[in-house]
Amino acid sequence: MKISLAIIVLLFLESCATTRAIAPAAPTPLAGLKAQIMSADYRADIDALARLRDETAKYGDDPSNGYLAHYWSGFASWRMAINGANHQMKAEDLKANLQNAAAEFYQTMRMRNDFADAYAAADMVNGWLATFSLGAHPDMPAVRERVALSRALYARAEAIDPRSPRVLWAKGSALLFLPQSHGGDIAKAIDVYKNMLEESDRRGVNPASPLPDWGKAEALMSLAYAHSKTSPPDLPTALAEANSALKVQPDWSYVRDNLIPQIEATMRSSASSR
Repeated sequence: MKISLAIIVLLFLESCATTRAIAPAAPTPLAGLKAQIMSADYRADIDALARLRDETAKYGDDPSNGYLAHYWSGFASWRMAINGANHQMKAEDLKANLQNAAAEFYQTMRMRNDFADAYAAADMVNGWLATFSLGAHPDMPAVRERVALSRALYARAEAIDPRSPRVLWAKGSALLFLPQSHGGDIAKAIDVYKNMLEESDRRGVNPASPLPDWGKAEALMSLAYAHSKTSPPDLPTALAEANSALKVQPDWSYVRDNLIPQIEATMRSSASSR
């Protein structure tokens, strides 16, 4: 009998009933690689992300920090897909990058079963992978399998650290992008992103640490996008939030070159139609 990926991972999740606090990582070059990966992500430098993904993966066997090497390698693949979606990346390449990201996040979980960031990221990756089974001839069993896996991964992330900015980002994204018939709610997403912003400020950023600490700029970007999609859209608020995100991460090409121009174009169109 063929055992599906979802069953394998769900059985693994069931074995992760206990949690323990994550201790500070030992000295490692991963802090520098983290900074480079984040910079390449914001700049949408897909070639740099590919190079850094492979370089980071070399540290995957480190007994103290291997889980973080797998996380950041997976993060790089994930962000290759996110940036690729805005730069005409082929569907098969998008899918391959997401599958690579998922595999790395699963490795992170295997090495550290109480690391909420890996579960939250894998949740979002699997939610996206589910869409590849849709189309002219949808494979609904495959869609349901991915969705079930995504939900299980999110539940585990929330059980470990419900206030994590990365976990809140996953929660807000589901509320923002799912249709209302499946639980989508833009107003609730905005509330979650506000909580994410507050928690990001409270936790702060530590450039010397290889642990994930991203979230503030992402919260502001997500708030801007969400406010641009309300009915009616709150465009002045969206523009202010997008500009605030750009102040936090001045090199963020998506905000600078896509989101802000889209909001401004909608504002001009609204003004001319009055």
